[in-house]
Amino acid sequence: MTTTRRGISADQLLAGPRGRRMLLDFAQEFGREADVADRHPLDSAAFDASYRLAKLAGRSITRFGWPPVDPEEIPSATPADVAAALATSPLPTPTPELLRSCLASSVDAAMYWQGPDGDDLLCADPAVREALRRVADRLCAAPASAWLAGGFEPGRQVILNWQEAQDPPPCPAVAVLGTWRDAVSEEEAVARRERPTDPAANWSGEWWSTPPHGLPVTCGELFDGTPSGLWFVEDALGWDRATARRVAVPSGARVFEIDGAEDWASLCRAHPLEVTALRRHDWYRATGGFREPGWAGRWLVPDWAAVAEHYDAVHLSYAGYLSAAGRAIPVEGAVPGDPACSLIAGWNPDATYWLTDLTDRGGEAVPWRRVEDADGDHSWV
Repeated sequence: MTTTRRGISADQLLAGPRGRRMLLDFAQEFGREADVADRHPLDSAAFDASYRLAKLAGRSITRFGWPPVDPEEIPSATPADVAAALATSPLPTPTPELLRSCLASSVDAAMYWQGPDGDDLLCADPAVREALRRVADRLCAAPASAWLAGGFEPGRQVILNWQEAQDPPPCPAVAVLGTWRDAVSEEEAVARRERPTDPAANWSGEWWSTPPHGLPVTCGELFDGTPSGLWFVEDALGWDRATARRVAVPSGARVFEIDGAEDWASLCRAHPLEVTALRRHDWYRATGGFREPGWAGRWLVPDWAAVAEHYDAVHLSYAGYLSAAGRAIPVEGAVPGDPACSLIAGWNPDATYWLTDLTDRGGEAVPWRRVEDADGDHSWV
């Protein structure tokens, strides 16, 4: 069932890398709309400072611009310059469509198999983060942001079938969960024996923390009736055609709502599954900062097979995603020994993973396709 919620808060948007990235994108929209020959001061400062941070942090990156720039030259722009520009830059008028576009850009930029890019490093700088509060206050005060405070809505759930995907036939959820837990436990044991314990070692593997592939995943509908899952996809593959079917949510379904880091931590605390050897290298890089190491200790994810004994589904709200995805989330008291953390990685905002079978998927099949306008902007029709 749905609950009455307050609007999303500035603190929530500033807490996580995806929220901060969305705020910077929103602030830069004014410069994109301005019909000027030169770049807007905020755009110019952010472009150069982001590149500078990425290069100094050792990221593999190059840049192009007009007039032509030396790709090896490191600009002098600093986060302080960006913070100063944010303090005085005019801000655009928030609209639901603009906020959707900014959120989609932030989701598309999420990466958990490497270190943060220049924009994420820039937004994490204390001076820039504080300057973004002005942007967050404006966004949160606008009625156009009301949908970002939404939670699970049982009457508006749809399931998407992507034309390009090659999904296997559905299996019973209990079988999918049991197979997954056995596989993770076995793979973790093998990784402990075979993988280096140095978290900075050049090693990569599975980096997501979602429930296993093969379970039903639904999403809600946005303010214009489009399924949210069309717009917000981490690690997107560029698919542009899907079919949406309305799903009848079982009466009395027990849905766990992830509204922030503590909700996720409580799942890990109650149902811990250790994945340190499997995730340490990717997640160490993903949670690092500018010349700062990431979390090098133990890593946990929720044991989804155990969670299924208490809940039918788990929903990640927009607030939960924007405030917590990509952060090393402390999980205190989950297992004896050293402190542990977890990571929300690979989730799409407003996604609901079902830990039980959804038998009623008989809604009308509505085809959707992505189109591009003359300005290069995308929409779904």
